[in-house]
Amino acid sequence: MKRTAQITVVAITLAVILLLGIVAGEGILKVLSGPSLLSADMSFEEAAGGYLSYEVTYPVASYPDEYYTGDPGRVKREAYIVYDEERQTFLKLIVSKEQSNALDRLLRAANMSEQTKEAWGDKLEAELKPVTVTGSLALIESPDAMKALSETLTNTNFKGTEEQSIEALAQSDWYVLECGFIRGVPTGDYRLCMVVIGMNLLFLLIALICLLPKKSKKDFLSKNPGSPFTLLLKTQLPWLSAWCKKKGMHQYCMALLIMFGTAGGLTAVGFYQKCTIFYIMAFHLPLGLLIGQIFGLPFLLGIGVTFNPDRLMNCYGKTFETLYPIQTEGDAIAKNLLEADDSWIVREQYKETCACAILGKRYWIALYGSGQIGLADGSRVGKMYSKTETLRFRTGKVRHTYITYVVYIYYQGEEDQKHASSQFAFKSKSAADHFMTLAEKRLGDRAQAVMQ
Repeated sequence: MKRTAQITVVAITLAVILLLGIVAGEGILKVLSGPSLLSADMSFEEAAGGYLSYEVTYPVASYPDEYYTGDPGRVKREAYIVYDEERQTFLKLIVSKEQSNALDRLLRAANMSEQTKEAWGDKLEAELKPVTVTGSLALIESPDAMKALSETLTNTNFKGTEEQSIEALAQSDWYVLECGFIRGVPTGDYRLCMVVIGMNLLFLLIALICLLPKKSKKDFLSKNPGSPFTLLLKTQLPWLSAWCKKKGMHQYCMALLIMFGTAGGLTAVGFYQKCTIFYIMAFHLPLGLLIGQIFGLPFLLGIGVTFNPDRLMNCYGKTFETLYPIQTEGDAIAKNLLEADDSWIVREQYKETCACAILGKRYWIALYGSGQIGLADGSRVGKMYSKTETLRFRTGKVRHTYITYVVYIYYQGEEDQKHASSQFAFKSKSAADHFMTLAEKRLGDRAQAVMQ
């Protein structure tokens, strides 16, 4: 399961890097290299498709190019008709509403009457200062876009001369410069693609490192093959391995569902909004992959760590050795537990956790899926009872309730202490009740005085 998850990470990250490289590679390179200045000797036809820096000196008209969805009265992007004196031609310029103030100032100043310009005097130079914009240049092919241009050239929004209006209406080829866009995609979206590619390169490196052969380490079972506690753990290894495999597969499927579900969902949103295929591939898909992989890929990489029976065995072994550093004492406890057959075992398995409690004649132990151990000396029990514990917590606006069924055990002479001497936690009430029933049998005649 661990190796399968790591190979899956390698395959997914390579596919994402290749896909985004094909779709957005050209735009990413243009963003990284920065805009190039549109020189005077370069025609619009030659410059089409490039990422350019252009100085606007003579706008002659403006009109709304795009409104916010659901708010038809609020302008999102403004269009300007610009006269390029060097090329003796007209150009359409599209900027965001926030960027339009400087162009509006230039539009008013450039089309002042000569008398007004003389009245402004020295202040006019600041008003006529060119506005530099950056974006990509493309030939206008949309009939709707050409219709909007024609209407602007013939209505009162046109601030140029009558000769300019006639010349603009006669112009056959019109080019548009979208500020902050490359091939119809915002430059910020190409930076998003760069982030997604960088993140996938990182996950790819981690997965490849995990796939490299490592120096074999002795696990707890092979390090102490003859100890009673090792033999005890070996008896529990089959069901624990099956639980780890099942839980690992569940997490594997959940991780894939998160990644592809998020990417597919945001891609579907792009189609619903009737965006172009290129824009969907360069924005909606990368955003979905970014969100999905942030939550999904760590799950895949962590499968071999979280749900690893060898890791759990090592945790059990280290905890047991810490509790009972004297080997003879630990061996005596393990031998007592080994004598208990399956009728003295309480076992539960769930998606998120598992537990196995073994009640020996004297010692009782619980092994949890978290790697923790619960241990009690049945001969010293002075009081015990079962209680339902409810934990409530909030994440954002969502309230969560977590219920556990806990068996509390107090040793003789410690019945009045605030904290229990030992405790066993179960996910289900039936498992806790089963534990109490087996404990009652082990306690024999003392059960009535001990249990509450």
